[in-house]
Amino acid sequence: MMKARFLVSSNEDPAEGNIYADRSALILDWLLREGVKRRRFSLREVAREIEVSVGLVQRVFGILILQGLLQTEGIRTAKKFFFKKSKLLLESWLKHYSIAKKCKMRTYRSGLSEKTELLDALKKSKLSQKVALALHSATEAHGCKNTNLNTLELYMLDPAVRSKLEDILQLEPQERGYEVLLIEPYYESLLNLGVDSDKGMKTCPVLLTFLDLYHFPLRGQEQAEFMVERISELKRIYKSG
Repeated sequence: MMKARFLVSSNEDPAEGNIYADRSALILDWLLREGVKRRRFSLREVAREIEVSVGLVQRVFGILILQGLLQTEGIRTAKKFFFKKSKLLLESWLKHYSIAKKCKMRTYRSGLSEKTELLDALKKSKLSQKVALALHSATEAHGCKNTNLNTLELYMLDPAVRSKLEDILQLEPQERGYEVLLIEPYYESLLNLGVDSDKGMKTCPVLLTFLDLYHFPLRGQEQAEFMVERISELKRIYKSG
């Protein structure tokens, strides 16, 4: 039986991203969503809010300061930080992350005729709690879809469910294009910040959806740029930059 192919694969060194790795990405996400709205904040404040170690926050902040993306004042325990260069940080993140290089993606056609049938099958199987809407499917859930694509893209929160998904959704590998795309996440920590959509499924958070789409080969950048115009959270990042 033919195996589902990877949409894109890469041998990129996993250490290359440095502060753009899975856990440290929580800190970047916090800066872009919360830090940009605050006058000052401390290492311990950030560590406490996103539940990571002070040491990790300190390392990420140190690199961002060297890159000129984060400012600081005071010394030692009185040290405070402030963040105003959100657009530059987001652009730097886009240079270091591409879903096409970081994530394994498998392409399929389905024996089910429509996207609504696929979603219904997920709900009935109880597997809807094991996946999250991604890419174009996530933009639809966020209310800002800009394409006529009727594909279903899913992050597998537990990659072990892939065979069950293939069975429930009647999936067959497809070499060109896809009706269903199954993705193994790189940013598992950010996916945990996702919210439930009106379809009763977890949805990839807005910022990660934007990052994923920007380098996605199928109308991704077009959709990402549309999100910036329609979603206040992303518009704020560009405006503050």
